[in-house]
Amino acid sequence: MNYPNIYSLFRDRVTRFRGTPESSADVFYFRSNGQWKAISWNTFEQETLDFATALLSRGLRKGGSVCILMGNVPEWPISDLGTIAAGGVGVGLYPTSSAEQCEYIVNHSDAEFVVVDTGNQLQKILSIRSRLPRIRTIVVLDQSAADSPDVVCYRQFIKHGAERRGLYAELLKQRAQDAQPDDTAVMVYTSGTTGAPKGACLSHRYVINSVESLRQTIPIFESDISFSYLPFCHVAERISGLYNRLYAGASAYFVDDLTRLGEYMLEVKPTVFASLPRFFEKIHTRILGDVCALPSEERKRFDRALAVGREISRLKQARKVIPEKLKREYVSASPALERVKGYFGGHIRLATSGGAPLPLEVAEFFDAAGLPILQAYGLTENVCVAFNRADDHKFGTVGRPMPGCEVKLAPDGEILVRSQMMFSGYYKQPEQTARMFLDGWLLTGDLGEIDEDGFLKITGRKKELIVTSTGKKVSPALLENMLKEHHLISQAMVYGEGKSYLVALITVDAVEAAETIKREQSTTGENPVHAAVQVAINAVNNRVSSTEQIKRFAILEHDFDSGRNEITPTGKIKREVVSLNYSETIQALYA
Repeated sequence: MNYPNIYSLFRDRVTRFRGTPESSADVFYFRSNGQWKAISWNTFEQETLDFATALLSRGLRKGGSVCILMGNVPEWPISDLGTIAAGGVGVGLYPTSSAEQCEYIVNHSDAEFVVVDTGNQLQKILSIRSRLPRIRTIVVLDQSAADSPDVVCYRQFIKHGAERRGLYAELLKQRAQDAQPDDTAVMVYTSGTTGAPKGACLSHRYVINSVESLRQTIPIFESDISFSYLPFCHVAERISGLYNRLYAGASAYFVDDLTRLGEYMLEVKPTVFASLPRFFEKIHTRILGDVCALPSEERKRFDRALAVGREISRLKQARKVIPEKLKREYVSASPALERVKGYFGGHIRLATSGGAPLPLEVAEFFDAAGLPILQAYGLTENVCVAFNRADDHKFGTVGRPMPGCEVKLAPDGEILVRSQMMFSGYYKQPEQTARMFLDGWLLTGDLGEIDEDGFLKITGRKKELIVTSTGKKVSPALLENMLKEHHLISQAMVYGEGKSYLVALITVDAVEAAETIKREQSTTGENPVHAAVQVAINAVNNRVSSTEQIKRFAILEHDFDSGRNEITPTGKIKREVVSLNYSETIQALYA
């Protein structure tokens, strides 16, 4: 661990990269009036310290929490690092959270300040203001929205801190520099699939060791360019995004409109890109469609190059030697595959995916085209567990254990983890914390397998096992992930507790469904979407045992929705809620 705390990392990096007041490098970029505007390392440093000073001047206690309810804007990392510098704890709130969900986390975390970006988010907090007794001040980014007595606009808050830097310099220095490695720096609330969210306390040691493990696995550099659009309140973006970029000195472009991400790709030309499987699936579909429209000779060149790439990919997956002739053939043919990287702006060198398994077809395609999509595994309580490497990866796995992390399987297949990157415990919940450990090993609750080459594969969730009427145990998550490999299926929930067979609730992607209907409308009147889902289910059933096969299914009219409490902010299904909401549909599948 090269730094004792996050503030020392921050100081080291701004000293290195800020340059001079006349000539300073830029660290953040944001959209304004249709253009990218830069924020320099100098500004980043000053606003962070001003924010910290403003907190101190308004009474933030050591260890006090500051809740951040904002989208991806530069003020998010400034607020977070300013909070840490002032000796506080940064707590992220999902922008999609309801007022009731915000109320729970703000109160449970004992937060003293809330920072919001828009007028709508401010109204969300003001609607519950009378039930937030510990809140001293609400800070809002939108200056026009700050019209309540205990609400201050962000610019005024920063100015307030700047004017008092001299008065609070010693206290700020003491709070920032004296932070110990095991002090809590960040609190990340878990999804709450089976109950109220839990506040996982992440120490300075957790954060810095995690980033240093990432740097040994898939390093990024000061020359790298990336987007910031995944929510900072999620542990993956907080660690591998915010703090990892800070450690590397890499710049970030904040995405204001996700529908324009493809357009921004071509403008910004990122070198590093992290996303979810669904994004890569959409790019894959678009590429295949565009290739089909190419002139015959150009299409043939692409297909030939891809075929050679697939052969090399298969040999690598099998851990076999690649013949020199095949290597030369690939070098000769590969220019035809450059169009694939062009969809990411043309300069992409590293792409990662998490949150759910990447469909095998998509993984093979991008690997053959020279852009492997690297999958990883971690959890809030230990974000750096396993990661595929560019030169050492396997499809269908989450890679080998990361540096500094030990992984083993319990007799029942549960994945156990031990490292210097484990969380410190759940805030105010010692009993639940104790249940997470056994003889120093973190109990992940996930089930897995480790192959002969040491690669970890996730097979399901221990608590979500279905026990059929015959006593057989089935992992629904494994089946659901297989179903979602099909481009048409957006979400799936497998049900069968105490039943003689399994059924599934399916939701479909509206765009893909429309394309399916347009392409495959049957003159016999058969529903092409239903038929396509049946094909997907048949394919899954062919890959599993008879007990695990899905006998019947229903296609729902809409996706599972956080507004109906059916999924968490991170997209995890709340099985009990969904089972209750669609109880009649499920009963009909067993009629």
